[in-house]
Amino acid sequence: MTPEEFERYVACIFESKGYKTEVTRYSGDYGVDVFAFKGKEKIAIQVKKFGNCTRKVNRDVFLKLYGSQHFFDCTKAIVATDGKVMDDVVEVAKKLGIEIFSVDTKKIEKCRPDNQSTVNDAITEDNRLYPDFSLIWDNFIRPLEGKTLFNSRGPNRILEVNNTALIRSSINDIPSEIDYDDFKLAYEYLAKKGSVTRDYINQQIDKRCSSIIFLVLAQVPFIEELKNPTQTLKMKSEYIYK
Repeated sequence: MTPEEFERYVACIFESKGYKTEVTRYSGDYGVDVFAFKGKEKIAIQVKKFGNCTRKVNRDVFLKLYGSQHFFDCTKAIVATDGKVMDDVVEVAKKLGIEIFSVDTKKIEKCRPDNQSTVNDAITEDNRLYPDFSLIWDNFIRPLEGKTLFNSRGPNRILEVNNTALIRSSINDIPSEIDYDDFKLAYEYLAKKGSVTRDYINQQIDKRCSSIIFLVLAQVPFIEELKNPTQTLKMKSEYIYK
């Protein structure tokens, strides 16, 4: 199950409880993956698919969601995950009034609301179609595991690509982890607008990881890198996804 499918499954759970739901289409959603509505209730839900990996949900997720809850005038906020949380998260969640919702993936059944698109839907821009990011991750980014990519700063060894992150070791040989969602944010902006600068990625993502995001996305066959006047990734106009 991809992260996008997991988001839709969480939406299904809330629909079974009588809520109407809206799964946010693009990243850059201020930390909200699903909105759930019922009566005067408006719930902001952040979904983290961390099952089957060693990562745990940290307090930054809750701090960001707390701001998003009030930005969108929501009455409640929930973090839904199939994984575990850090030891200090329970205290932070209680202080902020955010509920931790544990999703038991062993009970997952096939479920897709009629009003939701499938994971294989494409992103449309100027009559061109580009694959959903889940397909980019599986078909172009996962195969980079074990390979070494080079940029102006030197080699980047791709140590692992799993369901939630890419782990690389750069010139200092210290492993670092870049979230799936960070790549997704950059790609979906690129697919929607036709291009994205490294400066934009820097501004949108807190971590200093724009160089590896830029380098990895440049490996996708229908994305080209432009170096002048600024570092930019651009969709090849002749490409049409079918």
